[in-house]
Amino acid sequence: MGTMTTPASGPRPEVGHRDGPTPRHEQIASYLAIAALALVAVKPLFDIGEKKGSSGIDLGVVLTAVGAVLMIAAYGLVALGARRLPPRPLLVVAGAVVLLLVSSAVSFLLVGARADLLDLFDVRRYPIYGAHLEPRSAIPAEAMRLVVGFAPIALLGLMLMRRSLLSSRRLVLVTGVILLGAIVHCVLAWLQVAGVIPYSFYFELANWQKIGRASGGYYHPMSLGRLLIFSVFLIYVLGDRLRISAAVRYALIVLFVATGAVSLHRFTILCLIVIVAAFEARRVRDLVASRRAGRRIDRRPTLLVGGAVVAVAAVAGGLWGGAIWERVRVALTEVGSLDVRSDTFMHGRGAIWNDVADILGRSSADVWLFGFGYEPWDMHNDLIRIMVIWGITGLVLVGAILVGSYRLARAQVGTAGRLPLLVLFATLLIFGLTQKPLGYPYFLWLFFLGVLAVLAVDAETDDAGTDDGVRAEPSVRSGDGDPVAAGGPT
Repeated sequence: MGTMTTPASGPRPEVGHRDGPTPRHEQIASYLAIAALALVAVKPLFDIGEKKGSSGIDLGVVLTAVGAVLMIAAYGLVALGARRLPPRPLLVVAGAVVLLLVSSAVSFLLVGARADLLDLFDVRRYPIYGAHLEPRSAIPAEAMRLVVGFAPIALLGLMLMRRSLLSSRRLVLVTGVILLGAIVHCVLAWLQVAGVIPYSFYFELANWQKIGRASGGYYHPMSLGRLLIFSVFLIYVLGDRLRISAAVRYALIVLFVATGAVSLHRFTILCLIVIVAAFEARRVRDLVASRRAGRRIDRRPTLLVGGAVVAVAAVAGGLWGGAIWERVRVALTEVGSLDVRSDTFMHGRGAIWNDVADILGRSSADVWLFGFGYEPWDMHNDLIRIMVIWGITGLVLVGAILVGSYRLARAQVGTAGRLPLLVLFATLLIFGLTQKPLGYPYFLWLFFLGVLAVLAVDAETDDAGTDDGVRAEPSVRSGDGDPVAAGGPT
């Protein structure tokens, strides 16, 4: 049908549809969008050899900054040419980002008045607290990180105005390069497990012993984890559009999940489990419905992938069984104290969170309202991080950004697209329990790439069927419109 729908307005034509040649400004916007997507695609390859710390200017920082400029410029050109205001949820998101920048400016101006309070953050009782940062340089850096991280919202607006500029074909090409980068990092990670190349990060056990943690070409397993999480998600969402067989897609999913497991990054493992479980549960449901309807189900891909998994597991167990088993034992037993009041809660996070609570208890009303403008310690929790940087104002505004983004995306998809969106936003929240995904620009880039992929696939699926989600094809279909009988990830 060639439309996208919203609950309030019903079917509506694509905003960007017109007859005649493409205007010059839209051609330029197309080139800018392609360049931005190219940077999203190649960044994992440029991250190989990542060093400890991120305070300095490196190639990854430059790439993300340039990418953000390209994204915003592409949307700006199209919006100015169309002389249309963004959708209301997009205005809410943009307004919230601007207000967060204002809050950062207030904190920058108050650095001198808060000197005594900021001195309390000079105490670092454990390495997990992170490195010391100077407020007058850290606050602008945090503000820049905010803009760069949420810049892909401009691509979301661009898709709503000119869907052809961000077609699923372009998103598939981007995803293909990202998957290539993920494979390279996985190979490096398994070479670390095999002892061929050295680890860059270690897990410190309770008896002061250390065990290497596979991180691929990154310094920290978390960076590898975000790449694995979104690679698996994109494989499920894009499905057959990736132009690879179901067996290859499942083989990649197994590789990424296994690599996440040996990295010992627990919340990466948890997010991967959530993604796989959600999509496979839907696939099983569709398979059952297809069988009840008397349709033939092709079991060959499942048997092929299952056999390959068993064979690879046997080889890996024979070669690195001891190292893998040690990682399983550490992941299950080395969890630190479960008493939130203890310094050893979740391997030192309790110390940080309790010390932050003590400092906030001594703080004035302006700190509670606007925060400190930066992250004096590595908070290891997104909510606490936001509270420390932007205060209660930040919690409200960041909540508005996430809710606005979700509502904007959900309004554009049918019933089949809601599960992927829910899984995507749930992954963001789960990962933020012990990490800070909203503080990692490339995490947000991959997150919004996932949103764009869901919207593009859902729109094309609607083109092949009807508004109510009942497809024209007779077979039971999965969430991305691929036949269940194909046997691959949906």
